[in-house]
Amino acid sequence: MPVPNVREKHGRPSVTSPEASLDYRGKRDLDDAPETVVLSYQRAIAEHARETLDTTPQPHAGSLWNLHAVDDTDGRVAVAEGFGVGAPMTALVMEELVAHGTERFVVVGHVGSLQPDVRLGSTIVADSAVRDEGTSYHYLADDEAARATPLVRDRLAETTDRADETTHVGSTWTTDALYRETAVEIEHYREEGVLAVDMETAAVFAVAQFRGVEAGALFTVSDHLTPDGWETHFADTGDHLRRLLDVVIETFG
Repeated sequence: MPVPNVREKHGRPSVTSPEASLDYRGKRDLDDAPETVVLSYQRAIAEHARETLDTTPQPHAGSLWNLHAVDDTDGRVAVAEGFGVGAPMTALVMEELVAHGTERFVVVGHVGSLQPDVRLGSTIVADSAVRDEGTSYHYLADDEAARATPLVRDRLAETTDRADETTHVGSTWTTDALYRETAVEIEHYREEGVLAVDMETAAVFAVAQFRGVEAGALFTVSDHLTPDGWETHFADTGDHLRRLLDVVIETFG
């Protein structure tokens, strides 16, 4: 059965809302919402935000996640963390931040390369995402593409180029099932020219398109998938993740 089960939901208002949820939890007191929020999933980014950068916690932002405003940007950029991985929670965080007034989101995190020339430690700027998860289908009809905001994509690519990062711009395959990435899928998406696989990007782009805000995604290649196996280097990505967070701050701060 296709997702969503009731296809007529598109174009109709939701009974539930982030505003009502924030009101119930007493989380509507965020005076100055950050313009740009980094959606982060790896510990190195959260630690960099809390311990290396000058940041101010924003306890009134949400109850299921943490927000740290970057002081050097006068609060224009903030880092959201502490909400795990995957599309559903990412969408929840975005929805609540949009309700506060955030205008732009940038994913910074790990991605698994599908292409032989996209090597470990490379940077990927996503311009679109293959929708193989569930969340995006509750925001966009199944014939709509999940795409980055062109201006956000281009500005991130320009900054990474200036920083002499090895950068690839292209699409990612977003899936809910980390441990069900099969050889037949890897072969298919490799042949389609998809650069990498992740768990959130399609939902991020879909929520942004639905809510009329901007979105981009910036990744370090942490692992490499082929039909024959999986090469992992997650523990070696900390420095690169910290640099990518700095790229976002430089670009939008």
